[in-house]
Amino acid sequence: MTKFDRIISELERRGIVVLMHRPTRWGYVVDAVIPSANVILLKMPHLIKQAKVEMSMFRDMTDRLKSDGYRILIVPRASMNEMQVKAFCDRISVEPAFATA
Repeated sequence: MTKFDRIISELERRGIVVLMHRPTRWGYVVDAVIPSANVILLKMPHLIKQAKVEMSMFRDMTDRLKSDGYRILIVPRASMNEMQVKAFCDRISVEPAFATA
């Protein structure tokens, strides 16, 4: 099971509804949305040849989503053990969603 799948499984085990591969009004498709917490989970992108362009697009997407009131959590590329996965999920369970202005 991949790290991202382990995070999703842990959230679902906690009773948190996670919507996968959801389109946004900006035309981006995000990895996962947690509507109850107004949180979007994104996998850290693999930056390869056009790293500058890809990072610019990624930053644009996160900026637009934040302006819509979402809290963005990025799953790190480094491996995560079970305790780290649970700690990551605790951030979603405990931290309040940002209020929209």
